[in-house]
Amino acid sequence: MKLKKFSSIFLILTWLGILASCETETTSIGSSITRGEVEITIDTITFNLNGKARPIQSFDSKTGNLMIGSIQVDNYGKLDCSFVTRLMCSSNLDVADSLFYAQRVDSCKLILGAERTGIVGDSLAPQILTVYKLTQQLPSDINNTFDPEGYYDPSAPFATRSYTVSEIASSDSAFYSNSYVDISVNLPKEFGEEIFTAYKNTPEIFQWPQIMAKEFLPGFYVKPTFGNGCIANIRSVFVAVFYHSLEDRQIIEDNDTVMKQVHVNHLAVPFTVSPEVLSSNNVSYTPAQNVVDKNQLDDAQFVITTPGGYIGEFTFPAQALIDRYNEKNKHLSTVNELILYLPAEEFDPSSGIGVAQNLLMIKASEYESFFAENKTPDSLNSFTGIYDSKNKRYYFTSLRNYFLDLLGKDSISEEDVSFVLVPVEIETETVSSYYGEGTTYVTKCVPYSSKPTMTFVKSDEAIITFSFSTQIIE
Repeated sequence: MKLKKFSSIFLILTWLGILASCETETTSIGSSITRGEVEITIDTITFNLNGKARPIQSFDSKTGNLMIGSIQVDNYGKLDCSFVTRLMCSSNLDVADSLFYAQRVDSCKLILGAERTGIVGDSLAPQILTVYKLTQQLPSDINNTFDPEGYYDPSAPFATRSYTVSEIASSDSAFYSNSYVDISVNLPKEFGEEIFTAYKNTPEIFQWPQIMAKEFLPGFYVKPTFGNGCIANIRSVFVAVFYHSLEDRQIIEDNDTVMKQVHVNHLAVPFTVSPEVLSSNNVSYTPAQNVVDKNQLDDAQFVITTPGGYIGEFTFPAQALIDRYNEKNKHLSTVNELILYLPAEEFDPSSGIGVAQNLLMIKASEYESFFAENKTPDSLNSFTGIYDSKNKRYYFTSLRNYFLDLLGKDSISEEDVSFVLVPVEIETETVSSYYGEGTTYVTKCVPYSSKPTMTFVKSDEAIITFSFSTQIIE
């Protein structure tokens, strides 16, 4: 039995030797790999990116969220926010024909849903907002510097509302179950009656928002007219029409069951604000003097602010990395990973103004077209960096394809390495594969304007982790 086992093993080893001999005769790849040595190089290099702040006067403010209010914060500056918006109309109202009459309307409201986690400042600060009806169509190239003058009648306010965004009077269950604070603005009852009449008599104008905007209502301009110390991030806007029916119902009265006609309340929502229609923040931000002074220093440390104010810019050390890559005497080499770690922290922790959670690193030449054309990061010209609050830094992990692209070029231009840093709001979607693994894609990337932020970037302490494997042939 032992002899038989030994013979079998001998035959197998002999067969493998013949196979290896055949491979060597037809190609040298197999033998080269077996005689060579694979070396994996992992470099962690500290770079001074020599970054600096770039002031911006305007930015794309069509981000899907709307800000209202005014604050002035030491070491941040002064911020005033209002917004303009068109309206998405319902193609038909779910109202019974027997109730579809103006005389059934009881009231009409504009309801703004402020995100509870998006409130900055003193939620108890008294505020007044004023709503104006737009008198003409908004321009499509609108940005944060848009001046609504000429688009509304300042002498004819449509509605006003005194409010705070505090939920101090709410029960605990209501507070924790609702992530929004509603700001309800009473619109004229006649407006609700007008809506019912128009939907009943000319329903065709509500089949498309563009037609409705031209023939019924171009939209609203909402601005703060009193108060300071609080900014609210409005995530939902809709117009509600409250109407009633009269129904015969059995009720208990003096211990007797009687039939009475009662007033039953109903609600219709003819208009909302949605991503399909144009809406934009009007943002006026004046940075504090110490932010301005810091950003004028040439020390590679600077402050990025939102909404607006300053973005960052730097030159990526591509040539230094390529030189490092070419230092090795290699025949086969594969780039494994390239990660940029960018240290950053709060500029003034006592101000209550935190850092931006996501940065877009994008070639300066692509900056304007990226947002104008609603692009998403492509890992070649643009990348997203997520903030690591524990280690106080952003990490950009998808730079490998960018580096490989540079390796294939005869020379590197300034356009290849000039980047800007922009705080952004991103939305992602994860798609599962057949094997259950998920791939996450960025589906939305817009300038961040949900709340004020101040990000103190230390570009002189940037770290790049660069790894590649090298095949050294003997």
